[in-house]
Amino acid sequence: MATAKSNQPPTPPKAGTRPSVRVDDQLAADLAVVMRTGANLSDAIRLCVRQVADMYRTGWAEDVVPVGTAPVLLAYQLGKAPAPAPAQSRPSDAVTSGYDARRTTPAPPVGQPTPPVGQPAAPAVQPPAPAPVPRRQFRRAGPFPGVPVRHP
Repeated sequence: MATAKSNQPPTPPKAGTRPSVRVDDQLAADLAVVMRTGANLSDAIRLCVRQVADMYRTGWAEDVVPVGTAPVLLAYQLGKAPAPAPAQSRPSDAVTSGYDARRTTPAPPVGQPTPPVGQPAAPAVQPPAPAPVPRRQFRRAGPFPGVPVRHP
C-alpha cells in the first residue's frame, strides 16, 4: 500500500472500494451506540459520515465558514419520527389523490333525527377556524426538511 505524500491533500476513496479503518475503543463504543438502533456496521458508518457531510455542506452554503474549513457544531435539535396515520374508518373516507374532493355526509349528532331521504341534513354549526399565524421566513431550508438554518 502506497503512502500519501504529506504535501498533497487527501483524496476520497472511489465508489465500490472498501476502505479500512483502525477501530479503537472510542470508535467501537460510538458505533455500538449507533448500532443499537438496528443498523449494521456499514449503515452506521454511512449514516455518521452523511450527517457530518451535511453539516459541512450547510456551513459552506450558508457562508458560516469558508469552503474547506470544518464548521463547529454549536447545537442540535432532536425529534421523534412521526406517528403513523390512524386507519380510515370507512373506505369511502379515504382520499385517493390531492384532487379528490369527495366528501361523505357526516352522521347527525346523537339525539337528532336522521333527515328523510332526499332532504339535506341541517347544517352543523362549526366554530370559526383560527387565523393563520405568520411563519418566519428563512433564506434556505437546512439539510433536513422543516429544520431551518440559522446563523450564529
